[in-house]
Amino acid sequence: MQDIAPYLLIIFCAFGGFLISFYIRHKKSSHEVLVCPLNSNCEEVIHSDFSRFFGIPVEILGLLYYGIIAGSYGFIVALPEYVLPSFLYFLFALSLGAFLFSLYLTFIQAFTLRQWCTWCLASAMLSTIIFLSSAAGTSREFISFLLGQKDVIVGLHVLGMALGLGGATFADILFFRFLKDFVISEWEVGVLRMFSEVMWASLAIVILTGLGLFLSDTEGYLHSPKFLAKMAVVAVIVWNGAILNLFVTPRLLAIFSARGRENESTIIIRLRKISFALGGISFVSWYSAFILGLLRSSPLGTIPILAIYILFLFVAVVLSQIFEKRFVSQRENSDHSA
Repeated sequence: MQDIAPYLLIIFCAFGGFLISFYIRHKKSSHEVLVCPLNSNCEEVIHSDFSRFFGIPVEILGLLYYGIIAGSYGFIVALPEYVLPSFLYFLFALSLGAFLFSLYLTFIQAFTLRQWCTWCLASAMLSTIIFLSSAAGTSREFISFLLGQKDVIVGLHVLGMALGLGGATFADILFFRFLKDFVISEWEVGVLRMFSEVMWASLAIVILTGLGLFLSDTEGYLHSPKFLAKMAVVAVIVWNGAILNLFVTPRLLAIFSARGRENESTIIIRLRKISFALGGISFVSWYSAFILGLLRSSPLGTIPILAIYILFLFVAVVLSQIFEKRFVSQRENSDHSA
């Protein structure tokens, strides 16, 4: 008989997470102050611009996730003979996705908002425990299952890459277009934030499916130069996206949406230059990952591929700074002619 201890722990944690999500939702709906046990600023976190994902309040997503997890594992414990292995694998993938999402939200608190919500951190901890326990309860047949579903995983992986590629492309185009008058409206901020969420969601799909492909043929992918290079590029996308979308862009948008072009201080100019550079890195990285994914094999090793990629990154950063100077120059000429 399979050990049900991990499942019981999951149910307990999911129930706790559901209560936390319900408590936050109740406080927001009733317009009551959410008091943090550790004297943190929960109010600023739960009412921030990042408290919604694709327009859905994060606590609602928490209610759905924890409810599904608690109910599903309760069914598994009560009626194990009716549980298919594929159902367990689906729950494991769901818990992994929730774990990545909790990392994303924790990063926002640490580096974007610079405020902590004790309840949110408790939820992230419970999500982590659920993921680890779900992994512990997954059988060794999981690898065989992934191998049998490889075509589906590849399809989802390509979908994630396509969404990320499109999101990065349109985000860059719209950012330059919206910044043309050096004033970004609230609607324009919302549009850019939506594309940012699309890229984060697509990146999660890429990471999850990439992990699935790797586990289905670990030995083969470890000896694949293009796969290793692609994973390095994806790592760059993650860190670059975190800095650009969660640290630089929110500050730049806040400045231009509130002040327009008034008093261009050194910090504004620096943020703008950094945002252009990171935008170029994002653009090149997404296209590089997509192209590497299309290649069936590569005559080059991992190091030469990454060397070429770094060269393209260097060119992208240089061109972004040239474009930024011309962009500002054209605006200044337009102001003088007016």
